[in-house]
Amino acid sequence: MQSGNSSFLPAKVLERLRCPTCGKAVVALPDASGVECGSGHRFAHQDGVLDFSTAGKPQGSTERTFASFGYEWNAFDEVRTEDESFADVYFRDVDFEGLRGKVGLDAGCGKGRYTRFLAEYLEAEVALDGSSAAEAAARNLAEFPGVAVVRSDLRDAPFAPESFDFISSLGVLHHLDDPFAGFERLLTFLAPHGQVLLYLYSRPPTRNLRSIGQSCSAALRTLTTRISHPALKRVSTPVAAFLYWGLVKPGEWGEKHDVAALAGLPMDSYRGSPFRSMILDTFDRLSAPVEHRYIWSELQPWFDRTGLVVDAARDETGWFILAHRP
Repeated sequence: MQSGNSSFLPAKVLERLRCPTCGKAVVALPDASGVECGSGHRFAHQDGVLDFSTAGKPQGSTERTFASFGYEWNAFDEVRTEDESFADVYFRDVDFEGLRGKVGLDAGCGKGRYTRFLAEYLEAEVALDGSSAAEAAARNLAEFPGVAVVRSDLRDAPFAPESFDFISSLGVLHHLDDPFAGFERLLTFLAPHGQVLLYLYSRPPTRNLRSIGQSCSAALRTLTTRISHPALKRVSTPVAAFLYWGLVKPGEWGEKHDVAALAGLPMDSYRGSPFRSMILDTFDRLSAPVEHRYIWSELQPWFDRTGLVVDAARDETGWFILAHRP
């Protein structure tokens, strides 16, 4: 088979793609309408998205999770100025210069807001999402010719083993029914000496204000995950206002004026951020049907069992973990 016109896909991405049905390599179709494997299985490329989701229909909580995040990232699809400050936290431990010339995967990219920061350094990158959020990602990443947006469940992702030098998965695994199984699957795509960056929800090891807040959020989610996404979007604004003006702003004031009782309030990661960020994250937390939270003693065995070396691990109202394969 001839490779045809592959200009819609970076060559470094095309050579890593595999048919999720039969496992064979794929080539680009001459009219740039998609890719085809040696067995004749075709997958469409439309509006900037290479769609492998037709290989299998999601069921149960996966279907609900994809519906939740698909709605979220198309409803809140704009790239925001505050994303840069959040990215500083997510990528604090990453050596960006060390990514030059390498190929990366952002697994569970959402609208692509963090994919953008890696794309400036990587030679090529795949922005992967199983939901219709891939459509928002394609819009936001169109200016990066080295990025290919692929729609697929990461557990059935269409890639050759050990394909990627750097894998990021930020805020994704904790929404799976079996997060460790998803982690193991992700690592099948990590090349020798490659690095993986994770963000996972955390919980306090002892009961405090934050743990009480998480318990309240979990109780509220038993209701909010049952209402329509447009209705939840409307509800998120007053809930966010209560949190922002009741916790974030008093904590910000207390930190500035050295008032320990206020400075110790939870949700300190939102201090200095605009109210709209609180609305988005309130929707995010109240919409996803599955949520897991961890202490380090529960996560460390993940890396011990898979043979990864942890380079950095910090809990800043969530676990930021950078590790590498020896």
